[in-house]
Amino acid sequence: MKKSHLLQGAGGVLISALGLYLFFKSVDTTVLWKEICTTKKWIIAAVILLNPLTIWFRALRWKVMLPDSREEKNKRGLFPITMIGFMLNNLLPARLGEAARAVLLWKRNGFTVAESAGSLLVERALDMLLYSTFFFIPVFGNSSLASLQPYAALMIAAFAVSVVFLIVYCRFRTEALKVASKILILVPNSLKNKVQKICKELISNLEWVFSWHKVTRVVLYSILMMFCYVFMMYFLAWGLDKFNILDSMFGVSMAALGAAIPLSPGYIGTLHSSLLQGLGMVGVVENKAGAMAVLYHGIGYTTITALGLMFLMSMKVSFKEISKAKEELKKE
Repeated sequence: MKKSHLLQGAGGVLISALGLYLFFKSVDTTVLWKEICTTKKWIIAAVILLNPLTIWFRALRWKVMLPDSREEKNKRGLFPITMIGFMLNNLLPARLGEAARAVLLWKRNGFTVAESAGSLLVERALDMLLYSTFFFIPVFGNSSLASLQPYAALMIAAFAVSVVFLIVYCRFRTEALKVASKILILVPNSLKNKVQKICKELISNLEWVFSWHKVTRVVLYSILMMFCYVFMMYFLAWGLDKFNILDSMFGVSMAALGAAIPLSPGYIGTLHSSLLQGLGMVGVVENKAGAMAVLYHGIGYTTITALGLMFLMSMKVSFKEISKAKEELKKE
């Protein structure tokens, strides 16, 4: 095993351990366990069903955003690939499941390396925009979160800049490409053709923004995907007074913040401590918030990992094959 992999693994374990320490420091484990055990079965069933549904909507959105330069058959099987990627994120540090998704799209679906990696970069940027709205909308809609308004204002500004950038790109695409080509003058001649090809393939992942039909579908799938998480949180808080959809949105944004911390495998520890703090801000008592965090993460972790392993075996893909292809991806 490479030294870098060992360091990533060790770093991930340390970050997860710190997150779990902060989490269990704030809760009473006896009361926490009682809260978990008294959760209604229909709530657990609903959360189990909603988890793969989020992946399904994500796969549908991915299909719309992928370049049209490939045939329809090249866009098949995205749901299993996405499920496998998220399963690997649960098991490995540093979000290596994202690299696996790019590898599988490249090797099995015939997209180029740049198209595969670029599609996930666009997806990640879109997710960040969506999660930012789940932060700043509740902050300005809930007086108990008023102290976070300066941070929410910064997020609104970043969101607005991103939207303006897309509008400008759509309106002045030709001019933008000309500016990009001038920048490429700085690239050595020996690399210029290859860099131009890569840039063209990366930009191809934004073709969908020129179609109102596709933009509508991307927005619709994004909303459906995100609100699956919102309803998971809302169901887990069932029976709590004054816990509403805005509170659930804020909880999802805080869980996403914890999941965004790099290295920790499966978001263990980081998601728990971040969500615990977030739910506390909207008035959920610590032990109930802790139970919600454990169930929100645990049910999703178990469901996605089980389904991902099932698809991995049905597609006859091995970890060794993914690892080997990933090394080829780096060379490309």
